[in-house]
Amino acid sequence: MKKNTNGDVTDLTYLKQVSNGDNKFIIEMIDVYLRETPEAIKNLENHFKNKEWKKFRAVTHKMKPSFSFFGLKDLYTTVDSMEEYADKETHLELLPGLISKIKQTCTQAMKELENIKKFE
Repeated sequence: MKKNTNGDVTDLTYLKQVSNGDNKFIIEMIDVYLRETPEAIKNLENHFKNKEWKKFRAVTHKMKPSFSFFGLKDLYTTVDSMEEYADKETHLELLPGLISKIKQTCTQAMKELENIKKFE
């Protein structure tokens, strides 16, 4: 697997380390991300709309490991803040912009990961 060096949002360095370079494992993790991320984003939007802060917090918490695996450090920090905001029910006015950021970056990450899969 090649490392992304052309301005991509993903970085598979950590995933390669934890998988000991096992491409099959890496592809499985990519598949999980591609399958679960759209639903997680939809759930964030719905839980925000319905002011279901405990459910919102649970979704953000569940998203963090995948952001670590795929080198999305900025998103990890973002969802960590979102988790805290939902838990304490503070700064809720910031959440729509943060959800939009998550959606935009995850969409780009999914495109990149699909391309990585093509070359495996």
